[in-house]
Amino acid sequence: LGIDSFLAMRDCGADKHSTSTTNEQLREPFVVGVDLAGSEVQHATTRAIDRGYTVPQRIRFLRGDVEELDEALSLGNMSAENVFDVCISNGAFCLVPNKVKAFQKVFKALRSGGRCAISTTTIVSDSLDPSFEWPVCMRMFASLESLRPMLESIGFRNVQIIDAESPMEGMEIPEDVDTTGKRFKIHGKYADQYTFLEDKNMDELCRVVTIYGEKICDKIH
Repeated sequence: LGIDSFLAMRDCGADKHSTSTTNEQLREPFVVGVDLAGSEVQHATTRAIDRGYTVPQRIRFLRGDVEELDEALSLGNMSAENVFDVCISNGAFCLVPNKVKAFQKVFKALRSGGRCAISTTTIVSDSLDPSFEWPVCMRMFASLESLRPMLESIGFRNVQIIDAESPMEGMEIPEDVDTTGKRFKIHGKYADQYTFLEDKNMDELCRVVTIYGEKICDKIH
């Protein structure tokens, strides 16, 4: 939540603007980060203050669900429509239950001409083999082929699905941190339930991509 927002501040110039506390200053570059966990919001806010950034005029963090993004923005005393030039997400969208609704809310919050760049993990095939009990996280991944038509149906244009070329095997926990001597992935105490994953090529099953789309009309959902 924090570091991506701080990089966005640098790139849009929000880190160089004055410390005025008037609402008028929100017409200048600003960044808003949204997270479902209140602890993450507090941590990111503290980091922003420690860095000397102007909170909340130049950067602010809100607790909220992307599926209800308009509600989170409203609670933060912000408009929920036609607000942002850019929306980014680094890994959170893969666990969003209703991805259509989430992208609709992003589309609504973007100004005409706005862009989104969403990094997420996907399933390469249309579905997972039902003969296995897959981890919940993988069952929530969108299929790779569903993304472009999903965004285009919402209203995004110039949609691109960009392969991040990020190896899925990097998700493994190093052997030297496992006191049992077993090699397991990210599922902790439930690792035994998913030992079949050791025989799977995760790079063939899953792919990390960046979803790019533009809002080039005033169509609101």
